[in-house]
Amino acid sequence: MRGKYFSKVGRTVAVSMVALLCSVTFLNAFYYLPANADEDMVVQLVAHRGYSGAYPENTLSAFAGAYACGAKTVEFDVRKTKDGQLVIYHDETLQKINGEEDETTIADHTYEELLQYDAGEWYDREFRLERIPTLDQTLSLLQSTNMRIFCELKDIGEDQEFAAQVYDTFVKYDMLDKVIFLSFKYDYLEDIKEINPDQPIMKLASFGKSNLPEKYPAEYYGINMKTLTPRTVAAIHEAGAKVYCYTPETKGQMLSLQRLGVDGVITDNVVYQ
Repeated sequence: MRGKYFSKVGRTVAVSMVALLCSVTFLNAFYYLPANADEDMVVQLVAHRGYSGAYPENTLSAFAGAYACGAKTVEFDVRKTKDGQLVIYHDETLQKINGEEDETTIADHTYEELLQYDAGEWYDREFRLERIPTLDQTLSLLQSTNMRIFCELKDIGEDQEFAAQVYDTFVKYDMLDKVIFLSFKYDYLEDIKEINPDQPIMKLASFGKSNLPEKYPAEYYGINMKTLTPRTVAAIHEAGAKVYCYTPETKGQMLSLQRLGVDGVITDNVVYQ
């Protein structure tokens, strides 16, 4: 699955994505309904890893696709390469895009080396030669939109510079007012708060325990939908915070969570059935 023409194709993809965003700014006003426009659905929908239900996750195509279908918020994952570049990629290893035999990690490679990997063909041949984007490329793409961003800092270990490096990249693009920083690793979120106490954060949790606000103070909480309870939702709201859950995929699941009182859902299918 190695691409041979990334230098040329990479530039083509980037230019195409910018052109697409410019065009859908006009199209959205006439042809696209917002992703949460259904009369029964008032809960906020967040595009999980971009529109990953229709595009290869965490790619420029997935982010442009989320915008094109009317999503108001996009979520993506950040990791760091061997040479310190911030890239958008969920898994620790490259197995998803390069086969089960490849157990090397993002951290094992420089960004130049990662450009040799095809980040789209594993999903569908239509997306062959898509590459792993950098955080810079992603923010450059989204900068002209009004989309909010949920930026998840993946657990890359005891890297004391990681959170600050991600934060500074958003500063560079003047996009702090659009972002909420997410992580399962609360240390990273504390690092963000040390830099800017007013910057909103979301503590991710696999288990929806009602003591989350007391143990991990935050403005937002992102909880596995399978473990979320009315008691936890009430505790979070009583603390003055908001609760999101992951990852419902059907309208029925989303409506059930809405009735539970969640403020938003993080889903692969922002155009739900």
